[in-house]
Amino acid sequence: MGAAAEHRANAVAHEILFRDHSIAAQRDMHQRGLQVAEDCNEFTRQALAYLLEPRGMRKATVERSKTRRGWPKRHAALVQAHCEWVDADARNLFAYHRACLKRAQAAHSLLVFALGMWTIPDGISVPRAALS
Repeated sequence: MGAAAEHRANAVAHEILFRDHSIAAQRDMHQRGLQVAEDCNEFTRQALAYLLEPRGMRKATVERSKTRRGWPKRHAALVQAHCEWVDADARNLFAYHRACLKRAQAAHSLLVFALGMWTIPDGISVPRAALS
């Protein structure tokens, strides 16, 4: 058997042996992507609820930030990301994941801008994906 034929035989054997493993790895990747998307959705819900009704000592800061110059730009980015999220098809995992991630990043940007020097409240958990 020549080198090319041996290479083809090895490739076929590798495909047969590792087919189940690659299917399981792909399934795990899809589950992780869906979990990240759901974490981003939960964070966005928490952030928007806080921006709608800020509580405690941070309330005055959040209300003042709504009149500052950077608010409309960040708010428009969040509205645009939310529209993309609404239009995303949940059956297409990658498009849905991207839309959730973009929406969470826009919400994080707006929340950080609104809080100014304050830290994010303890009740809001920021997923690592939203920080980039």
